Amino acid sequence: MQLYQNFFADYPDTDITFGTEAWKTFAALLEQRAAGKIVIFTGRHSADRSGAWGQFEQAVKFLPLRLARFREIETEPGTETVEKMTAFLNREQPDEVIALGGGSPLDAAKAAYLEYQTGRSQREFFGVNKFSSLCPGRKLKKVICFPTTSGTGSEVTPYANIVDRGLKVKKLISETEIIPAEAFVIPELAAAMPPAVTRATGCDALAHALEGFLNVGQDANQPQANEWALESIRLLKEFLPRAIADGRDPEARAAAAAAATLGGMVIRYKSTGLPHLCSFSWFGRIEHGIAAVLLLPAAWKYYIQNEEVAVRTMLLAGIFPGKTPLEVIGSYRKFLDRCGVPAGLKAFPGITPELLEQTARSAGLNKMKLELAPRPVPLENSYEIILKLLKQAK
Repeated sequence: MQLYQNFFADYPDTDITFGTEAWKTFAALLEQRAAGKIVIFTGRHSADRSGAWGQFEQAVKFLPLRLARFREIETEPGTETVEKMTAFLNREQPDEVIALGGGSPLDAAKAAYLEYQTGRSQREFFGVNKFSSLCPGRKLKKVICFPTTSGTGSEVTPYANIVDRGLKVKKLISETEIIPAEAFVIPELAAAMPPAVTRATGCDALAHALEGFLNVGQDANQPQANEWALESIRLLKEFLPRAIADGRDPEARAAAAAAATLGGMVIRYKSTGLPHLCSFSWFGRIEHGIAAVLLLPAAWKYYIQNEEVAVRTMLLAGIFPGKTPLEVIGSYRKFLDRCGVPAGLKAFPGITPELLEQTARSAGLNKMKLELAPRPVPLENSYEIILKLLKQAK
């Protein structure tokens, strides 16, 4: 445990408090800030079923606080929900904003707090650092995050994924000014997750760590990011199968929670690759984490034709045994088998040949993601290359 605690301490963007002592630290923070009223954003039922909401109320019951809870955030939150959350903030005028839940409440809270503080539509901020460009030098207050799943790492990232249901696409706000300044990671809050959710969220964390680690072109962004990635991958390799088998295994649950936060730290500085690009708008058809890890072997085989990625791959041989890059990738796939991940996309009826065709054709719209891949994808060949990878993953 000490190793990842040290990594958390070195993360420059977010103060991360890990473990059950986080409740006391959080209460002290609210006292220090003299908060009188707080808004808490949660999912519809998960925070109550898991006991997270009860623990939250217990932690603050002796503070002179007024609590206002918004609990209508769906899985894969949409632009309409964010607008309702912003209206709620305008009514309540809180001193602090808390997000308690999985990636959906955390992402939606970041988007709503951005919209609330700027008075601008969230739609103006889809893209990379749009707020910072519009308002250079302006600082915003940040959402305080309590993740209750172990996957997205949203508690430490600049990302908010929001669905535009009218266009049937998921859009991304990437903005350094919404990186949470405070994250309280309490592994026990995730103990009630069923095996399927533990599997999907753990796979999301694994994809973040692996995709970031393989991204050799962005090593200079943060010298420690590869160490964070390796620790995240190591923890998941050792403990994710145990967490899936027994969600209340405290050692496994702590390892999965730490790995997810480490994965978020990695993608703060190193871009994810083709698996995230391709699966970004498959919401409602397949869990995001499962899609990303299923697509990774095909993408990885494409990447290792870049010699730097092949060399980087062999640094994982102590985790995924192999004497060649292809053998390492094979060991990775065997690990997915241990975790109960299906062998291919064909296990998901919603992933149709027509959807794969559409995904390949639309990949060229994200030129930046193609260029930032560990082995860049030429725009003029993107359709053929991406379609081939998708068919390999089928």
